[in-house]
Amino acid sequence: MCGISAIIGENQELVRTSLKAMVAAQLHRGPDDSGEHVLPFGRKFLGLGHRRLSIIDLSPLGHQPMVHPVTGDQIIFNGEIYNFKKIRDELLRAGETFKGHSDTEVLLHALSRFGASCLNQLEGMYSFIYLNARRNTLLVARDPLGIKPLYVCSTGGVSLFASEVRSILATGLIPSKLSQQGVASYMAYGAVQEPYTLVENVRSFPAGHYQEFSADQGGAISAPVPFWRYPGHSTAVREREVIGQIRSTLDAAVRDHMVSDVPVGMFLSSGLDSSIIAGLAMRHTSRLRTFTVGFSDEVDLSELVLASESAKLWNMDHTEIVINKPDAEQTCLAWLESLDQPSIDGLNVYLISKVVRAQGIVVALSGLGGDELFGGYPSFTDVPRAMRFLKTVAWLPPALRGSLAHAMKMHKGNAISEKYRDMALGDGGILDLYLHRRRTMSDSQLSLLGIDPVALGMTTSVQDPEVISQLNIDKNDPVWTISQLESRFYQGNMLLRDGDTNGMANSLEIRVPMLDRRMLDLMYSIPGNVRLPGGRADKHLLKMAFPDLLRNSLTTQAKRGFTLPIRRWMHGPMRPLCEDAINSLKTLGLMSDSGIDAVWKEFMRAPETPIWSRAFALCVLGHYIRRTGLS
Repeated sequence: MCGISAIIGENQELVRTSLKAMVAAQLHRGPDDSGEHVLPFGRKFLGLGHRRLSIIDLSPLGHQPMVHPVTGDQIIFNGEIYNFKKIRDELLRAGETFKGHSDTEVLLHALSRFGASCLNQLEGMYSFIYLNARRNTLLVARDPLGIKPLYVCSTGGVSLFASEVRSILATGLIPSKLSQQGVASYMAYGAVQEPYTLVENVRSFPAGHYQEFSADQGGAISAPVPFWRYPGHSTAVREREVIGQIRSTLDAAVRDHMVSDVPVGMFLSSGLDSSIIAGLAMRHTSRLRTFTVGFSDEVDLSELVLASESAKLWNMDHTEIVINKPDAEQTCLAWLESLDQPSIDGLNVYLISKVVRAQGIVVALSGLGGDELFGGYPSFTDVPRAMRFLKTVAWLPPALRGSLAHAMKMHKGNAISEKYRDMALGDGGILDLYLHRRRTMSDSQLSLLGIDPVALGMTTSVQDPEVISQLNIDKNDPVWTISQLESRFYQGNMLLRDGDTNGMANSLEIRVPMLDRRMLDLMYSIPGNVRLPGGRADKHLLKMAFPDLLRNSLTTQAKRGFTLPIRRWMHGPMRPLCEDAINSLKTLGLMSDSGIDAVWKEFMRAPETPIWSRAFALCVLGHYIRRTGLS
């Protein structure tokens, strides 16, 4: 796990100084080593920079930028290739020789020999930039789900690439100007939606794609090319056939994700996903350190008891992290100062990552991905139910449908009832219903803030039109479709980004075995009626595949997730911090002051309702803009 930076420009000294700033801005991503190369690239100059967090091959032979000793090709790489030993053996048989034993060296040799075609052989999480010295081209690529980030920007004849937005800003080559689309998507969902960022002219490189840049032709050879897509499902799949495949595939994924020359730990919650990952990990190690967050004064949100039971059952070396209210503001301030982009859902990852890294752990396994693949979110039930309801009332005028849906959910609070009104006013399709279901702010709330996505060139669902046009929607299989949508949007734009940036803010690599490419290819081949035969969001196949790793207390508990009591802290010790951030936001004229005040006042009246996430989004945004100087 590392941080990569690259720049292409005509002025050699500008490339050199800018690259140095980009690398320095990502110190937290790689405190163990760094490297910078500046070399001719056609009529321009290319700068390749790297920060290293040493995990595999801790020796200087893992230093980057790494240069192929024969071809002169170079690579900067962020991530892990879990099947690198298998690929290495194949390359050895083909006549390649190696100096060290890092996955970076294996990837460099594979690219040098096979080019972009080797991407389909990789099992891992990655973003990299590879220089083919013979062809004088760059190959830029990002893993299938975008577990590892990569941002790009072209301005004033200069092209920039980096693992974090802050690295690009550190050059001073682009204006510190807010992206209106980025702000709109953030307020709508609580996380900036790709390909937008919060900085104008900086975009996220698409997951599962590669792109080539030619020095001789003066730029990109083509648009980004997809090398992986969500597989289509087969109607011939039967449950009894896939249970064994799930068991063996996930076990192999966990085994491979444990490859490391440094200590590996585990985020252990009371949920099914992390419990299963931990149980499988114990089959491949004699000692696994596990960590759980709990709250001494928020017992209803604590997962300590069930997680501790799991740790004792499998004889794990377990650590409990207990958080008190007095720690809340200090922890939140440190998190806010670390943010590369704003999010309402990253404080939990930052907190546990900080403590785990302080314990000497450099790599941590996570159960992330189980809800998306196996159907654990309420959306798997709510969206199909909403589709059926809207079919029965399709004859009503849209306004009446909206009022009816709003009234039916009034008992759940204004935030929820507004969301269901928006769902009823839409087209009734899976995509429209899902996106409204995932929204943090309703259409009317965005309007009160003065945000009009259509005027910004976005869709009515506050997304990039091109992203929406590329989706594969199967209206006859809502479960399969929702799984893909949860993976692309909620997981891709929030959970994976938060996992990377908040782990790396503490120099901790977070690995997600559930999202191994072998698991993706397997699970997306399974139709919805096999994944959730009862129509309930109960992770049916996961339970069927691993009964030996689950006990009744885990399978019967209500779903709660890994959640911090942020709303209670906002109403208590964090209130001055939040109000200060909101006042700062109002001075920018970015959104309607009256709309901002309305959100905060509603939260103060009903802090235990979902309205808290809207208020928190404003707090995080205000603090982020003030810290970064964006305007």
